[in-house]
Amino acid sequence: MPDRRISIRPMTPADLGPAAYVRKDAMEWLVRSEGRDPWPWIPGNDFAQRHLLRTDPGGCWVAEINSLVVGFSQGFVRGDIWFLAQLFVHPEVHALGIGQELLGRAYAYGAERGAAVFSVVSSTSPVAQSLYMRAGMFAFAIGYRLTGSIESLLDLPEPDANKKTIVDCSGWQDRMADLDRATFGAERREDHAFYLDPASWPLDEAASFGLTRDGDFLGYGYALTSGFIAPIAAYEPADQLPLLKMCAGWLHDRGVTEGSIWVISHNQALLGALLSRGWKVGGWSFLKANRPFGKFDRYHPAGGILL
Repeated sequence: MPDRRISIRPMTPADLGPAAYVRKDAMEWLVRSEGRDPWPWIPGNDFAQRHLLRTDPGGCWVAEINSLVVGFSQGFVRGDIWFLAQLFVHPEVHALGIGQELLGRAYAYGAERGAAVFSVVSSTSPVAQSLYMRAGMFAFAIGYRLTGSIESLLDLPEPDANKKTIVDCSGWQDRMADLDRATFGAERREDHAFYLDPASWPLDEAASFGLTRDGDFLGYGYALTSGFIAPIAAYEPADQLPLLKMCAGWLHDRGVTEGSIWVISHNQALLGALLSRGWKVGGWSFLKANRPFGKFDRYHPAGGILL
């Protein structure tokens, strides 16, 4: 039998590069197992992973076999919500129980921080589905990945006459925290500081947008010149549409023609607007939790890693 000395230890910044390759191999294996061809891999910015390692180091773990990284997990806590941002294991060592151990370490971090909600975005992999259900997390929504024309969003409704738009939400942090508590279920000040910091996006330009009425903050939205639009949040579902239009207009002005978005199935306002304008579903995943949380008809997540 080959000598397989498995060890689990806290993640360090030096592990981010090896972790990217583990994620690549795991995702390509999943795509091929479903009879599809993976997209050509382009090494990208590890901004989200680095952010979580900085805000929640206790939730970040790696697995090694003979000192080689073969898996990793990252979980974060906001308020009483724990979210498993990532868990990947190299496909050639799936049967060794590494995923269960990595999940357990990240989950324990959430329990130690007093989390009451435990959640994850799961791929369609039966192995992943079973792993999370055994941990008490069951699907309560579907996340759809959509792509489409930025120009097609320019005919979305303008804000009502009594509502004003703002660019750059950096001065509205307290109001954004109130909104996040009402929609996501917890404040996300550290995440907004990350989104609003230009240094977070060395490969893209980013912008934030807000909607107000008589000094009241109604909603926010973000866009990246990669074409990704997220997160968006508003007290009223319909107010997401002018925010989406603001994001699209900013992207269009910068020559961005194609956009992408990851929308939860509860969000009929955004899904209806996108699908009616020709955006296409390119894949889906499952939002799982030990109990439903958030108001995802008016909170559009930042994706399956930062939610």
